[in-house]
Amino acid sequence: MIPNRYGMIDQVIPIRYLMSDEKWNLKKQMNSKWKGKWEVMRMKSKNFTEEYVSINGITQYMLHYPKKGSKDVVVMLHGGPGAPNSYIGYYLEPYFNFCNVVYYDQRGAGKTQIKSKMPLEDHTWEAIIEDLRQTVTYLKEKYETDRIILCGHSFGSMLGMNFIEKYPEDVLAFIGYGVVTNAEEQEKVFYESLKQSVLSSGDKKDIKKFNAVDPNFPLVDKEAFTKGVNIMSALQMKHGYYKNKYMPILRKSPLMSFKDMMQFQKGVKHNSKLIGEVEYQFDMTGTTNYQVPIFFVLGAQDEWTCSELAARYFETIQAPEKGLYRIEEAGHFVDTDQPEKFCGKIKEILEQLQSKG
Repeated sequence: MIPNRYGMIDQVIPIRYLMSDEKWNLKKQMNSKWKGKWEVMRMKSKNFTEEYVSINGITQYMLHYPKKGSKDVVVMLHGGPGAPNSYIGYYLEPYFNFCNVVYYDQRGAGKTQIKSKMPLEDHTWEAIIEDLRQTVTYLKEKYETDRIILCGHSFGSMLGMNFIEKYPEDVLAFIGYGVVTNAEEQEKVFYESLKQSVLSSGDKKDIKKFNAVDPNFPLVDKEAFTKGVNIMSALQMKHGYYKNKYMPILRKSPLMSFKDMMQFQKGVKHNSKLIGEVEYQFDMTGTTNYQVPIFFVLGAQDEWTCSELAARYFETIQAPEKGLYRIEEAGHFVDTDQPEKFCGKIKEILEQLQSKG
């Protein structure tokens, strides 16, 4: 089990079991087998392009699903930290085909980290925000448009809302889902909800794991907070609400290789660093005035970031334009739980923005 914030790998082959010559050869054989499988899958889909771009001192991975004739570019900001949603782009593509869609793996995550091998000390909140600023500039030039819409999930919603507060002139609008507004309040709800689910399951091993979380969580120090988040995130993948299981969708991605799977494990240190430095005591509720249109698409069953608290915050927001959408039978991963409905809401938002010019 690999604990990571907001949805990570639940089963992989641990590297510690691959250290002997025999095991190392097994790894190479599996890697070769996986590569062949995924190359075949890549050949079947010609709807996307991949590239590596020099951004803010790193080599950043980008995945593009272009739409000929569209000037709207939706930039997907993944959660985690460290959980790229580029791997699930293929799953949304049948419904997300009305605009240009761009996924990028943030520093310390996914294919960007595999390529850049960035040291832990360079993994900072300030750098991630600057990465996004330069990414937006690059995409404006690439697509010859200023119609950039940020779409942030979970940790990505934190990034997106901070970005539009700092650089409102750089984007057309922001869309958030699985929205983090006040970490302390939302983690309280998450703790109690998950506690009930784990205890009612009767799973002794998982109950023991949950009991390792400080009972005062989230009112604890950074170290205990990070530990608690990691433990609960792993347990949530098993005991939380999912209409469509996230991990099987991730594993079937045409972009997922053995090396990508291993990166989830290697990236734990980078991700945990940001949980303590950014999410700990994160609170947007004091910020209510935005200069760009803002929209929330919330899963009615989201226990992870408590959609009710996110909706309550949304009501306090003042913006040139705003909209709140709830999707039933959807949890924290609204996009994979209800891909058609989720993409339908995005389309509705873009049409609304287009009508305004």
